[in-house]
Amino acid sequence: MESINRTRPDNAIQKQSDLFRLMAQKQESIATGIRFNRPSEAPSSWLEISSISRQTTIENSWSNNIGRARILAQQAESTMDTISNGVIRSRELMVLANNETLAPQDREVIALEMASLRDQFNQLIQANDNYGGKLFHSGDPIKMRIDTDVLVTPAPTLQAVSQDIDIGGGATESLDTIMTNMIDAVLTGTPAERNDQLDRARSMTDHFSTLLGSQGVLINRLDEQELRLQESQLNTTERRSALENTDVAEAISQFQSLLVNLEAAQRIYAQTASTSLIQLIG
Repeated sequence: MESINRTRPDNAIQKQSDLFRLMAQKQESIATGIRFNRPSEAPSSWLEISSISRQTTIENSWSNNIGRARILAQQAESTMDTISNGVIRSRELMVLANNETLAPQDREVIALEMASLRDQFNQLIQANDNYGGKLFHSGDPIKMRIDTDVLVTPAPTLQAVSQDIDIGGGATESLDTIMTNMIDAVLTGTPAERNDQLDRARSMTDHFSTLLGSQGVLINRLDEQELRLQESQLNTTERRSALENTDVAEAISQFQSLLVNLEAAQRIYAQTASTSLIQLIG
């Protein structure tokens, strides 16, 4: 008699093998909470998840840049605010020095305070940032990417802060030069010279007011971009979860359906296996 194995239909054996494999995948997905573990199990979902992963990595780098840029921007804002307050005080002192009734000793006191402010300004503009570099560095501005086509400069350059102060008529002077000339005018200048230096004091206050306004706009932009990225990351996380995570109730239902199909296939297989060769060939 022919071997029974030779009478078993190949498709019945293959069907049972496929059902076992699918049931094993469902059991694994239920146990791990992950719908699939190999690209071949869900090619389109795997490709989309890979794309989401790449985008998440990029957005994480942007978020890190935003955090670093905000720290630098806020430090720059605080430093410039301190200088601005000192500049306002210098202007007040210059107004006071324009009083022609002051005694020479009074002017010396005013000049001493202004010299102290000048020294403070020079220290502040040379300060280091929280990462060990210069807060207001020389040369080209440092730019940080926070989106595909968006670069920001967290802090203005040293030149923008302390060198290019518009004094009118297309001319510029440095902060140190203006302060030194103001001190000299207080100590030895004529009323006309002191009045000219009062105009320089106004130029300084306008200069730092503009810088602080721009810095505030930058910080707001960083905050808005961070919120946008957080929303994007939330959406991609939800999408990845929908693609990747197992719907346990659905998976159990599918497993039970596979089990029913397997039992039916096994019954057919058993019936076929018990059929004699004579019955099969007719």
